[in-house]
Amino acid sequence: MIKFVRIVSFLIAVLVTVVSIFFIDAEQELSEAQAAYRSGDIDQAIRKARRANHAFSDNNKKTSAYYVQAKAAAQMNWTNKSGDYLDDLLRLNPEHVSGLLLRGEIRIQQGDNSGALEDMNKGLELASENIADNRLAYALSKRGLAFLALNQVDNAENDARKAIQLSAKLPEAYDLMSRVMEQKGDFERAVAACDKAYKLLLEKDRFAMITPEGQQLSERLVHLKVKYLQSK
Repeated sequence: MIKFVRIVSFLIAVLVTVVSIFFIDAEQELSEAQAAYRSGDIDQAIRKARRANHAFSDNNKKTSAYYVQAKAAAQMNWTNKSGDYLDDLLRLNPEHVSGLLLRGEIRIQQGDNSGALEDMNKGLELASENIADNRLAYALSKRGLAFLALNQVDNAENDARKAIQLSAKLPEAYDLMSRVMEQKGDFERAVAACDKAYKLLLEKDRFAMITPEGQQLSERLVHLKVKYLQSK
């Protein structure tokens, strides 16, 4: 019975693959996956991107599909799955800038800060001048967290300062600066930077206070204010 089930499962998998290759419009599936991701329909984005990926034979197209899958999985907090998609993507194209930067973020979440630095340093080096200021500032804000976790405080502070110069309204840049100042024991400046991060987040989305990110920033702000009062 078990052998029969295995044979049936194998035949179904082969059938799905054949159908994917010959009857699916991969370009349309990828386009719809990207549109679904932008609209917030994450389940649909993953399904469509997976179908496109199975149908594509060109590696460049497959990396595009993997990237959508990875971003969508990250949105769902499926950190390990997102990392797996990015590993597959970067095996096909080791110099995929967006893939490197995203995998750096994922590795920070997984606690692999050394690996995160390796990915983000390479991604930023490959991006060179071909990256928008806001995106560069965001990447620096994330890389700074890895520096900070490895106790490279000066490097983290440099990334925070650069990020703020590039994008003065990026909450992540001020959040990084608040963490740097906290680690340096300058709680007054840590409070100011965290407060700025929280206000900028609310400017972007007035309902951000009920999101996990907003709640985390709010809690950090209270925590830092208490530490500041205790330090006086």
